[in-house]
This record gives sequence, C-alpha cells and structure tokens, in this order.
Amino acid sequence: MPASDAQEAVQDMAKRLAAMEANAANLIIESYRPVDRNIRADIGRVSALAQKRKLKPWQIMRMTAMTTLRAQVVGELAIWHSVVNGIVTDGQRAAVGLSQTGTRQIANAGLPRGIKLDNLARVGIEWNRLPVEAYRNFVGIAGDGKPIGNLLTRYGAENAARIADDIGSGIAQGKSPREVARLASRATGVPLSEALLIGRTEINRAHREATRLSYVANSDIVKGYKRLAARDDVTCIACIALDGTLYENEEPLDAHPNCRCAMVPNTLTYEDMGLDIPEPDAPESAQAWFRKQPESVQRDMMKPRRFEAFKQGKIDLSDMVSIRSNSIWGKSATVKSVKALGV
Repeated sequence: MPASDAQEAVQDMAKRLAAMEANAANLIIESYRPVDRNIRADIGRVSALAQKRKLKPWQIMRMTAMTTLRAQVVGELAIWHSVVNGIVTDGQRAAVGLSQTGTRQIANAGLPRGIKLDNLARVGIEWNRLPVEAYRNFVGIAGDGKPIGNLLTRYGAENAARIADDIGSGIAQGKSPREVARLASRATGVPLSEALLIGRTEINRAHREATRLSYVANSDIVKGYKRLAARDDVTCIACIALDGTLYENEEPLDAHPNCRCAMVPNTLTYEDMGLDIPEPDAPESAQAWFRKQPESVQRDMMKPRRFEAFKQGKIDLSDMVSIRSNSIWGKSATVKSVKALGV
C-alpha cells in the first residue's frame, strides 16, 4: 500500500535532516582526530615510563604521570567539547530552520485531496507561521533543558576518568605495548561515540520540537500527530511497534537516543469539514511492513530469543515496548529486556 502524501513529504524532510546530521557527524569526527592523536601520545609516554621503571601495579596507579595523564585528557576533551558544542548548535539551528520551512508543506500534503491551506484561508483558517524567537529554546539546549555544553562537560569528566583508569589498569596488569594500544583505541573511542550520539539525538530533537510547536500553533488544522517509524533493518523494534501511535500536539514524542521517528500531522478530514466524501485508505503500517520481512531480518531486528517467542505467538510487537523516563533524554521508548518479557 503506497504512502500517503503527508508521509512522502515527511520522508523527504527526513532525508534532508539525515544529510544535516551526517554533515555534523563528519565535522565532529574530523575535529576529534588531533584530540585522539594527542591522548594516544600521552598514554604512550605513561606506558613507556612505567615499563622502563618496572613499577608495581600500586606504584603505577600512584604515579604523578597518571595524575598528569588524567589532567591532560580533561584538558584535551574540554577544548574539543567547545568545538562540538558549536557544531551541534549549528546543526540544531539548521534543523529548526528546516522545520520552519517544511512544516507548512507537510500539513498541506496531509489535507484531503482537493483541499489545500489556501482553500482553508479563504474561510478564515490561516496557517500560523511562528516568529523566529519562538524557536530559540531549541538551539543550544539539550534534552534536560540545560545547555549542550553542560552535558558535554559532564561526559568529558567521566570519560577522562575512564580513559585514565582503563589505561592505568592495563599497564598495571603488565599488558604488552600492543595490548595497551588496543586498550587506548577502545578507551579513546568512547568520547567520540558519545559526542556523535549527543549530536544526532539533539539535532533530531530540536527538529521534532520545532515541528511540534508549529502543530500546536495550528491546532485548528493539525489535530495531533502520528509516529512514523523508518522502514529498514536497523530500526528499533519499539519504534516499529509504536508506528501509527497518535499523540496530542502538546505531548513530546517519546523518542530514544538516535531515534529516527518522524511526526506526521493528523490534519482535518473530509468529515471534519462536513463533506460526505470517502476517506482514502490508510497507508501501510510499520507493523505490516515488518511482518512481511524474511525471518532472517525479523530475527536480526528482534534478536533470537524475542523472535522465537514472537514466532510461537507468545508475545506480540506491542509487548516489546517500554516507556522509560531519563533525566537527560526525557521519556524514551525502549525495547523490553528478555527478562522483562519472561522469555
């Protein structure tokens, strides 16, 4: 069953948003290269010094060089985080701008065939375009309502401690230089992966919230919105299960970190306008799409134990969803653990 005009418009916007995210991710990765190089050099010096002196584990962990290493990592990450903060904020600003220009187009596509916003304007129902100032709270702000820089700083301190402890423990355990290098690779990759997670999540959130704000301002045209999950084999199974869920305009989407779900406006229908015209068939749901996929795809998306229980009819897609509250990300849709499902 083909997608609705509104779905196609939302999917087109999602592609443009994904391009913005990819650009921000590339900038974050490139900016991290010199940081990674400097941290690895610092780790190499500490490792060489400990091995040269043939220090015992407790001596290594008390080395002045270990304290210095931690301070150097904190410093490197602090400078880098200021760069990341700018990249993410710029990405949010672009995402909000995309929402400002695209939401009206999406709402127009969501109206019944033959009805457009210009038609509604003739009977006094105008599309309200919000002033730029109304969107400012979405730029430079994280999911917990605090500046993104604060979130990065918190993760920076945690990562600096983690890197120093991991490397210190590896040296203390007498690992070879090659093994310490592998530890360094794993440890120094954490700050980058977390920064990429923050970037993607916050750029997406800014876009969704700006879109939702437009829906709120036009509630006489947009009655609410429906969740639209991506249809591919890396989509979270909770998002597949929640696809098509109807939300009030005042209710933020319960998206998880890295969530790619979009918001399709639930616009006025023929019936709402007093017209006796049959409504078009609803487009295919993500649940229907999932059930048509090969078992190999279903197994990969659900993971083996959930899939076997699903195949045997012990659980359904809706049983796999849990909505949790997170101090940073807010309400997030997550997949229930195997233990919670009892399978």
